[in-house]
Amino acid sequence: MTRECDGLLLDVGLVVALSPWELADIFEEMRGLPPRSIPGRGPFDVASGEYVDERWDAYRRGEITEREYWMSMNDAAIANGIDLEGHPNVMRSLFRAAGERGVRPEAVALMEATRAAGIRTGFLSNELYDFHGREWAQAQTWFQLVDFAVDSTEVGVRKPAPEPYARAIEVMGLPAERTVFVDDSPSYIEGGVKAGLRCVLLDVLEPWIAFDQAAVLLGLEPIGRL
Repeated sequence: MTRECDGLLLDVGLVVALSPWELADIFEEMRGLPPRSIPGRGPFDVASGEYVDERWDAYRRGEITEREYWMSMNDAAIANGIDLEGHPNVMRSLFRAAGERGVRPEAVALMEATRAAGIRTGFLSNELYDFHGREWAQAQTWFQLVDFAVDSTEVGVRKPAPEPYARAIEVMGLPAERTVFVDDSPSYIEGGVKAGLRCVLLDVLEPWIAFDQAAVLLGLEPIGRL
């Protein structure tokens, strides 16, 4: 199989990790809470047509930022009496509670495949360290599968600003066009395109498709849905 790219760059939230919407379902199940105690399911609500996530609609209209959306989800959960168990935000509480269930198996399989093939792999995230803490993140088994991580928290500006992409490309050590970048946000993908990266947009409703596309660009066998 022809290899078009030699490096893999992954966002973490919603790409390697399950989305907070999926994690909210797991959290409510584990805690015995009524469904939607943590309100809002973003694109899952759009797809089902059963509920309306007004804050997600505001984000899609460009009225609030992605971070403002997640923090509004945090505030709504707290207002509904969700116990964060000492964590500073609902995202950290959701991910810690889910444990290994909180990571996409297709993402892990792709990272294992790139490691086995000697393909340099890294993370480019806006909020991994901000939401979860550097020490905890770096201690996770899935973090051990990559060669490096660039977090916008430590760069000083967030995607889609050019600086995080430039830092990641520098650390990757490859021409931008030889690196595959997978992200779930169209605006962050647009930033990656401007940086010269080969970009793959992940649809949170069908995430395995993006991992298969990335695998093919890297000359690897498709992962499939796991």
